[in-house]
Amino acid sequence: MVTLAELNRSLGKYEEAEDLAQQSLVLSRQYQDRCGIASALYTLGMLRYRTGQVEQAKTLLEESLAVSRECGNRHIAMSALNALGDVTCHLGAYDEGRRLFESCLELGRELNDRYTIATLLNNIGTILHVLGEYEEARRYYQEGLDIRRQIGDQRGQAISLLNFGELAHDLCSYDEALTYYQEALAIGRRTRDQWVTLNSLNNLGEMACTLDDCEGAKVYLTEALATAHKTRMLTLLSKTLVNLGLFFAKQGQNERAAALLALMSRHPASERNTRERAGRLLDELGLTPPDAPPESLETVVAEVLAEL
Repeated sequence: MVTLAELNRSLGKYEEAEDLAQQSLVLSRQYQDRCGIASALYTLGMLRYRTGQVEQAKTLLEESLAVSRECGNRHIAMSALNALGDVTCHLGAYDEGRRLFESCLELGRELNDRYTIATLLNNIGTILHVLGEYEEARRYYQEGLDIRRQIGDQRGQAISLLNFGELAHDLCSYDEALTYYQEALAIGRRTRDQWVTLNSLNNLGEMACTLDDCEGAKVYLTEALATAHKTRMLTLLSKTLVNLGLFFAKQGQNERAAALLALMSRHPASERNTRERAGRLLDELGLTPPDAPPESLETVVAEVLAEL
């Protein structure tokens, strides 16, 4: 039942996944199946995370980790540790996130789980990237990509390409970044991976804004916003709305830009670096946040899609 819940979660069918995971949790508790409980708690934690309920996600994942350690299931413990690292970084505690990722990496090496090892190398590289340690980040990214190519992990390769693209973008190597993003998008479309496709579209939209290609930005970001809304990937939706804030500012629609950036600078679904970027853009563009209370995310997305 948890396997079906995870499948539905990966497809963005969160209500079906929630129902299955809750049923699994009830049954596992009824039969005192500790590993089953840990697995169901992990799935519920990931569902909360994907829908922007970050503090609830953290509580569920911590419980999953504790139960998995208690019953000796290192594979569930590894998944919970990795997810906790993601959630902790979302909240901006990068040192704690790195500690969790490194603990998970150690466990992955013990189990010789090359898929997880590559994921953790990439995650640590992302923290280093955020902290501005670019060369060290590149080293971790490359080691992770090498493993992903060796094991034939297409999705993982696409994620690594996105990370390399973001690194190149931050170093103003725009042609290099564009190549990485387009390669990742091709993999996402070929494998029908909505997460990879959405990230690729979002990054390409940001790149187009950077290069003042407003028509290209509109095409990429419109598809990204519609996809993020449909799949309810709120963290990526937040990033898309920040990029659209920049897009509207470049179009002279400062009121709309200010409203989007102000909302995303404090919305709980936004990761810390997304919130900080929204705040920086407000300052850099000289925009004044609206006095009126913010509209709901659903209302804002519907309005923006209608305008695009």
